[in-house]
Amino acid sequence: STQSTWGGVPYLVDDMVKAILIDRPDDCDPMEYFLVFLENGGSGIPTDPASRGVELDYGGGGHGGGGGMMKAARGMKRSFTRQRKINWRYISRKLPAGRSTAEVRQRRELFRLFDPNGNGYLSLAEVDKGLRDIVQLDDVFDCKPAIIRAFNAAKNVHKGRSRLGPDFVTRSEFRLLCVYLRRYFELFVMFDRMDQNDDRRLGFGEFTDALPQLEKWGVHVYYPEAQFNQIDKNGGGMILFDEFADWAIQYSLDIEDDDDDPDDDFQNFGSNLSSMHIGTLLCASFWCARGQGGPPKRMKGHFTRGRTFDYNKLAEAMPSGRSRLEFARRDEMFRLFDPNGNGYLSLAEVDKGIRDILRLDDLFDAKPAIMRAFQASKNAHKGRSRLGADYVTRSEFRLLLEYLRRYFELFVMFDRVDEGDDRRINEQEFISAGHKLEAWGLTVADLPGEFKKVDKNGGGQILFQEFCDWALEKHLSESVPP
Repeated sequence: STQSTWGGVPYLVDDMVKAILIDRPDDCDPMEYFLVFLENGGSGIPTDPASRGVELDYGGGGHGGGGGMMKAARGMKRSFTRQRKINWRYISRKLPAGRSTAEVRQRRELFRLFDPNGNGYLSLAEVDKGLRDIVQLDDVFDCKPAIIRAFNAAKNVHKGRSRLGPDFVTRSEFRLLCVYLRRYFELFVMFDRMDQNDDRRLGFGEFTDALPQLEKWGVHVYYPEAQFNQIDKNGGGMILFDEFADWAIQYSLDIEDDDDDPDDDFQNFGSNLSSMHIGTLLCASFWCARGQGGPPKRMKGHFTRGRTFDYNKLAEAMPSGRSRLEFARRDEMFRLFDPNGNGYLSLAEVDKGIRDILRLDDLFDAKPAIMRAFQASKNAHKGRSRLGADYVTRSEFRLLLEYLRRYFELFVMFDRVDEGDDRRINEQEFISAGHKLEAWGLTVADLPGEFKKVDKNGGGQILFQEFCDWALEKHLSESVPP
């Protein structure tokens, strides 16, 4: 009906309620639909694109950050930033986020204008309207995904103070809102410059094409495919804006042509966004790291028979040096290994990283080497870990890479001696391997006597751990000629 059903309620409100409750498609976020409804002047939005000549895009499966933003009216169908010069200094002046007396006074007046009913709370619609009508920032107003993300980041930061609940921005949170609006707008500009086909999503090709641009913004991506999969938290094969924003904040990306104010206080920008991080990856046990790959590959038969290994390639894949380049590669690698971002690596996360990020299948199959390397590196810096001694920290990650490389080589040598494929070396196998030991840099005159020294527990068999302790002491190496 076109008549108001509630006495005294404007027709616009009736139409709005009808549109949200009846006309809105099921897969469209109500708040996004409401914002576009207001932009259209309350005339309603047909759900049939052909009936109004405008394309709607409800897709993307986003996580509350604009992945399903509707492309209608001012719906940003074409590239938002292409051939468009952004006046960053003007935007910063219009969104006063500093702590000076003048900016506090300007912000107080701005909040009053944003809050026409004077209740001390700002809704998303009031913020959206204020950006257009009061500060007149059309560039920011057109970026609905950035506005929604900024609003969600700022609201309820000061928990428990709001009598109206966590769905509004209070006066004390308004400075943060200004900070987040400026920052998320910058992130949206980056995202849009990477989005070549203007579908508000980034495919892998678009991501790799943008690697030089990302380097200008402050991050060099050494592992593009692994990094892309890490950003794509929902596994949909496309990077949505909220996924890109979470990643860009983590790496402190900064667009090259903006003009950041040192008082903008962006250094702690991500501290209030933990509740917005989606898709934390946890593994219940060591073998859960196999994901959907099924049960672990059993190491049946001889692991090394007829096989040679490129140790130089292995060393290149695991940068353990101290140069700036290796440090940068190692820093990115640790972030990829640590999907939940807590700064600690479990054995399952290390195992999964070797398979999915480094793609070192030979090393991945050598489980004894991985476990020995993990045990050797965890808690090397004693007392620094708040989670105890069962994880590898960032400061221990370089040691982990060194140990992985070394223990893999030891496992290869151990397996070459283990002719019976039982993961143990008996005395006869050890004596028969005398020529191999010489090739690895050690001449033993009394092989039976040396066997007893290596077999520390006196069980008549040399276990991998015993072999490692002995081989490290004797400096055995298959990759370096004696």
